Amino acid sequence: MHAHKIPEHVVKRPKRQFEDAERLVSCLPKDPKLQILPVCPTVGHRMAGMEVYPPQLPQRLLLLGAATLTASALHTADLVDLCGRTWPADGLLLRSHSASRRFYFVAPDTDCGLWVRAAAPGDRIRLQFRFFLVYSLAPPSVPPALNASAPLPADPCAPGSYLQLYEGPPGTPRPLGAPLCGLTIPAPVTTSGDLLGLRLVTRGRQPRVDFVGEVTSFRLGSCGGYFLCRNGRCIPPSLVCDRWGMDNCGDGSDQASWPPANCRGPLGTAAERSPPAHWDPARQGVALEAGTLLDL
Repeated sequence: MHAHKIPEHVVKRPKRQFEDAERLVSCLPKDPKLQILPVCPTVGHRMAGMEVYPPQLPQRLLLLGAATLTASALHTADLVDLCGRTWPADGLLLRSHSASRRFYFVAPDTDCGLWVRAAAPGDRIRLQFRFFLVYSLAPPSVPPALNASAPLPADPCAPGSYLQLYEGPPGTPRPLGAPLCGLTIPAPVTTSGDLLGLRLVTRGRQPRVDFVGEVTSFRLGSCGGYFLCRNGRCIPPSLVCDRWGMDNCGDGSDQASWPPANCRGPLGTAAERSPPAHWDPARQGVALEAGTLLDL
């Protein structure tokens, strides 16, 4: 029997890191629509006991809003499968790729953009990462700077991979802070309008990407038909007591067992299930992987 070969753009996560991340996102539903590949022997790129992320089609769009998908309420989406799209939704569980929790996304020279549109005009968008890992093991081969006292580059993630957030409109995007990279979960980000853009760029010879974020449409002031959170935000009623326990309010009140949410179920409140702010599951496996991989 011939041994299967894992494509070069896929690298299995270290066991320890996989176990940590598995606990962190254990509430993700095992739904075929989410494109989570089964762990079983099948044809093609799947192997017994392993999952492989299929090759990506060449897509070179950056935040142009070329197509709009039909979506509402709470959904799950994979960034690298939606390059060039605009996704309208009340709430969104956004993953870097469908094999998240099993493999890093490691395709080199990726440049992929996605716009998320709030539920209604006048709403804003809040993004909170559950965990975050974006970096490159081996940076591009560049000659050292001749002047050691030269100022640092404007890109804090240079020369590695990064995720950049934007506000709309797509034609004239405005960066929301500096590029994001590394192993630390970034602070929550809030837009001033109804569009949030994300651009993933992989650079270097060994990029590593794996993240999951919660995207929430909300408004301030009069809630109307929206749910009033304890912190004063208003969120679409479809996000209250959702089956995944997403903390869309940001204070856990939309998943609480007390009024006005009155959620029922075995999972408890979102606030009780949220990981500690100081816990970084990605960092725990990096040293292991770096010690076992060879330079490409």
